[in-house]
Amino acid sequence: MTSHMIFRNTFIVATLALSCLGLRGFAEQAAPSPVAQTAEKLYASLTDDQRKQATLPLNDPQRDQQQFTGGKRAGVKIRSLNPEQQKMAMDLLTGFTSDYGKAKALAITEQKPNNPADDAGFARYYVCFFGDVGAGKNYACRIAEHHLTIVDVEVDHGKPTTFGPMLLGADPPTLWDEEEDKMIELWGALTPAEREKALQQGKGVSSDATKSGVAGVRVGDLNPTAKKAAAAVLENRLRFYSDSIRQQAQNILDGQGGLNAMTMTFYSGPAEKKCRDGGRWDFKLSGKSFLCDYENTRGHIHMSMKGKLAETTAR
Repeated sequence: MTSHMIFRNTFIVATLALSCLGLRGFAEQAAPSPVAQTAEKLYASLTDDQRKQATLPLNDPQRDQQQFTGGKRAGVKIRSLNPEQQKMAMDLLTGFTSDYGKAKALAITEQKPNNPADDAGFARYYVCFFGDVGAGKNYACRIAEHHLTIVDVEVDHGKPTTFGPMLLGADPPTLWDEEEDKMIELWGALTPAEREKALQQGKGVSSDATKSGVAGVRVGDLNPTAKKAAAAVLENRLRFYSDSIRQQAQNILDGQGGLNAMTMTFYSGPAEKKCRDGGRWDFKLSGKSFLCDYENTRGHIHMSMKGKLAETTAR
């Protein structure tokens, strides 16, 4: 075989390989997430009246609403949907969450406070859409009511630059033993000097960003055992979400330097007991614009997770 033929054949093979890679990359980019597939199917099934009730502009302030208490939310109530639509709403929850997270979410919806007998369970929650919903468009969808808010943002030809806000809670405080155990283990792994830096007076209200100038300990500066324990706290919180939703959070977190760049703060008192055992303390992991927190100083549990890429990172 001549060198010309070898070059020609090599060029053809390489061209075919690059073409296949390009097509594969296009297919991967074009493929909607499981949440998007369900959201778009549910939205398309709505009547005109339902759609009017369920749709707000993409940047409506209610998309970022952080309300733990029960009550009416923007959107259409799941109970008012027909049986097939209600099944799609449950599929939407399934797409948001891991198996572990879905079980926790449904347990939240069954807790008794703000859960009247004539309007109980997941069906009392609201589904809301923000933006122009459809394949290849920018929009968000949300499920929300008492102690449960989950938000997904879909972006055409790119990655979401925001995550959440995701709100979780429990009253009575009985659903989050593993999460509390991880934070108690983290407190126990801190040295006396690290505890002195980490512990602040007052309350760390859930979903509120860490106040400027508040002290804490940078996770990257912790002793090795405590650093490992901090990673376990974050890992246990992220396991609530499905792989696609979790990846949104991880992308934003990585864009801000990852866990080691975050500041850890405990509030009110030492994290030595669970809330239901009388523990009264709050906790925050905060980055430039990423927050993972926990609050029990009200006598029940609030947790939030949210993030936003810095403008320079998002470009």
